[in-house]
Order: sequence, then C-alpha cells, then structure tokens
Amino acid sequence: MKKFVVVLFCFFATNAFASSADSGKCPWKLPFTITVNGVGNTLNGESSRTPDPVRGGYVDDDTNYWTFNSNANFSIRVDTTYHPGIYASTTFSLSSDVLSYTFMVPLDSLPPSSYPIYQMNTLTITFAPGTDSIISMTGVAIDTSPSTQNFQYLQTSQIIDSFKILSLNFDDTSIFTTDSSFSEHTISFSERSFQDQYYGQNYYDYTNADFTASSVTLSGIFRPATFSDPPSIVTETPQPNNLAIYASNGSIACSFDVSDHARDLEIFSPLGIREASFTVSPGQTGASLPHLPAGFYFVRLGSSLAKMYIAN
Repeated sequence: MKKFVVVLFCFFATNAFASSADSGKCPWKLPFTITVNGVGNTLNGESSRTPDPVRGGYVDDDTNYWTFNSNANFSIRVDTTYHPGIYASTTFSLSSDVLSYTFMVPLDSLPPSSYPIYQMNTLTITFAPGTDSIISMTGVAIDTSPSTQNFQYLQTSQIIDSFKILSLNFDDTSIFTTDSSFSEHTISFSERSFQDQYYGQNYYDYTNADFTASSVTLSGIFRPATFSDPPSIVTETPQPNNLAIYASNGSIACSFDVSDHARDLEIFSPLGIREASFTVSPGQTGASLPHLPAGFYFVRLGSSLAKMYIAN
C-alpha cells in the first residue's frame, strides 16, 4: 500500500547555522541532497544494422515499444567543498531570492588518452520573498560516458534527468508540502537515455529510452513524500464529528471530536461492503486505520462520513 507521505548552498561554511531565505543566507546546513524516485512509463527504441550472412549486405531493424510501470531515479548533492578531481568545478550563488548550484566535470578538459566522463548537476530554487515558501525548484542531472574509443569501435551513452516542482514550504531543516497532489504542484520528472555502439563499416546498435513519471517520491532534504494523482489520501469536508483522514508516521489515521460515549468507526467499500469496524472509546479523539488494499473507501463515525483513496 502506498502511504501518503505527506537544494541549496550559501556563502557560509558547511557547518553554518541555518537561516531564512530572504536573509541572504542559505536556509539549510550544507551539505544536503535532493533525491527523486519516479514511477511512470517508458518509450523504448532500438535500431541496429548488422551483416546479412546469407544474402550479403546489411539487415536493418527498428523497433519501438512501451514499458509501463517503469521507474527512474536520480539525486543531486549540494556540497561546495566537494572537488573529486582537478577538472571538476562547483559554482553557486544566492541572489535576488534565487539559489543556483552547478557541479560539472567537462568532457573537453580531460586528457585525450583517458576514457572521458562528463557529468553535470544543476539545481535552481526560487524563493517567495518574505515568506518560508518556495515558488519553484528545478534540477537537472547529466551523465555522458564515452567508455571505449578507437578507429574501429565507438561506444557512447548519456542519461539526462530533469525534475521540476512548484509551491513548496520549508523550515530550517527540510522542505515539505501540506498535500500530495502531483498535478497541483505541476510536477514533471523525465529521464532520457541512449547508447550508441558503432563497429565500423556501417555496423551499429542504437538504443534509447524516454521515461515520463506519473508519480514521484521525494526524500533527502525533503520530508519523505509521495506525490500522485489522485493524491494518496483524499478526504471530503469534515462533517459534524470533524472526522478527518491524515498520514501519521507512515500509516493512515483519523481524528474526530471527543465524545462521552463509545462509538463505532466503520470502513466501507464503494459497494457498501464493510471492510473493518472497531469501537472508539469515550474520550478518544483519534485512531489508526488498518492496512487496506488500494482503492476508494468510506469511513463512517456516527453521522459523519469521509472518503479516502489509497494508491497502489
């Protein structure tokens, strides 16, 4: 069962105290990491040219196909003290409520005799002036690896991850939201990758994959949160008992007004089948709900009714 769960740098040293964004200082301690895990669909493509041993010449093969419920992930570590090699560079700034970070190992600066590797991570966060909120966050991670190169054989590969999310809150330790709607935060996460192998004399193999996420789980400096549509939990407007459904420590719970008598809390399927029932004691104002399969449910307490959705 999917549960509702519900990067930045500065001019200070890594152990600097956190502060508000509009102070001109980083609101979090360094280093920190943003981690994105996505679930969605991938369009795969394969193209090859190989020798035909029977008729001579070449055989060309082009294929496209979908992989559903696939996944992709990437992370960006914001660390201004990390310099793994002589060619690596780190740039950062926090100006006009925009934080920018780039880590890069350029391909063309590496010795020609080496197996060149190119990597670039960028993170941009735009703060809302005067508030503890974020207008937008964008992250891009690029890895290019020409691993083998000579006169007869060439292999190259590249992976590009792109992530964007809007409307976030933050405090001095983490970034968070009050809901788990994928679309309301205009979230996008894609991964494009390819591998090209050329053997000379027009023999080649080429594969590519375009992944698009339909839900994402964020962690690292984020308070762990899974965003999907519909959200992991959807509740209707509380009724007389102020019955509400919410996430609590990785499980699903509900809260309600106090009463001086015992009450029955019941969970029904959309077909009216009672899936669970237990007694709420006098004076009790909350309860954890049992594990349930994915789907819509109705929670009833007296004359109050709330609807919830549990994602896969």
